[in-house]
Amino acid sequence: MGSETTPAALNSSQVRAVGATLRLVEQAMDQVERLLTEPVTGITFQLVDDLDVKERRAIRAACERVRRILVKACHRLGVEAVERSRRRQIRGEVSALWAMVQDTKSPALRGYGSLSPDAGREVDEVLGELSGVLMGILRQVAEQSPGAVMSG
Repeated sequence: MGSETTPAALNSSQVRAVGATLRLVEQAMDQVERLLTEPVTGITFQLVDDLDVKERRAIRAACERVRRILVKACHRLGVEAVERSRRRQIRGEVSALWAMVQDTKSPALRGYGSLSPDAGREVDEVLGELSGVLMGILRQVAEQSPGAVMSG
């Protein structure tokens, strides 16, 4: 019973490792709940609503149970909420996307089979434009002093 009120004897590295996992679980539950409630239709995808009311209710209940477990786990294991920078979060997401776009340009596509010069130019033009916008977002969220401009 004492373990429910006193944090476990974990060292700081162990607390960080457990905390990282618990944060990923919490973020996944946030995403699951958004998928249950928000209509999602994109330009490149459409999320098909194939859950019935009973399944939705059960999943929501499971998400609530997960959150209760997270509260208890954080208390018992000494995991505290960490501040996260919106700027760094955006930079991480967009950096990964920018790298994926670079890895999809025509030289990489040739690894999947022959690619005509016209098709290669078309792909590179579209992905180049996308890459430029993503780089603009990265410049916008670069850690800098107010008013400073990132070169590149």
